[in-house]
Amino acid sequence: MTALAQRAAGKHIDAFRAVSGISGLEYCISGAHPYTFDVHNTLDTVCLLLGTIVAKTRFDDGPALALTFHAETAAFHPRGGRMHIDAQQVRLGFVAFRYSDEFKRSMTDWRADAAQSTGHRDNLGTEAIRHLVRYARLKTPSDAALPVDPWEMQCLASLAWIETTRQLETTKDYQRPTLSSVEFSRLEQYVEENLECAPSCTQIAAMLDLPVRVISDGVKARTGHSLYRFVVEKRLNAAARMLRTTDTPLCDVAVTCGFSSQQHMTTLFSERMGATPLRYRKNGS
Repeated sequence: MTALAQRAAGKHIDAFRAVSGISGLEYCISGAHPYTFDVHNTLDTVCLLLGTIVAKTRFDDGPALALTFHAETAAFHPRGGRMHIDAQQVRLGFVAFRYSDEFKRSMTDWRADAAQSTGHRDNLGTEAIRHLVRYARLKTPSDAALPVDPWEMQCLASLAWIETTRQLETTKDYQRPTLSSVEFSRLEQYVEENLECAPSCTQIAAMLDLPVRVISDGVKARTGHSLYRFVVEKRLNAAARMLRTTDTPLCDVAVTCGFSSQQHMTTLFSERMGATPLRYRKNGS
């Protein structure tokens, strides 16, 4: 077995590859070396931990925390989520799969929706998952650059999805704490009243007396947005109101609504509204 790596994170991993001939399935193999993994999940992702990984990890808008991914477990990362993992101690690495809805439906409909509302979940361990990881060690190359067998990868990916979602469904703490309607209303009010000072995740968490993860997951479940995007949407809506109802200069609109600069506001506003702030104001809509 490969010795535990002790040096600082090195190789940057940012891409998944399509499994040849298999529609809607992608994979990523880390190898047994320190790495940095920075990715926005466009699809639901399951990761099989071939060995223990100790990393500085940040999910979505949460703080960077020390996290140990234990060997012979699985992790689930939902589409729409972000991950930044600075892995400093790596034993054997991981193999991860991303699944399109089409691929999930080809397995079983009820499992395709099983993890729809969950957030990031790590260290999911059952005897079935442990056996699956041991099998994955034999069937995936240690060098990510080497070719893989498409049929083996399809079988492994299918089993990884089934066993991981089964664990999500049966884990006792699957029903995670979430935001109540009252707490969500307090969150909305707090963000709207403090747009100019750009409240941080930790400030929001302190105000609600809840963990950042609970708030992030609650906002995601209610709005479909990450906590960061939720705040951005509030800023954009406030900017749109000011542009419609006042003659405030654009630079002052940007400051009042919490944007770092007028250019920052213009970029996000154009993406969201399909028009620059100036054109939006001139058109009156």
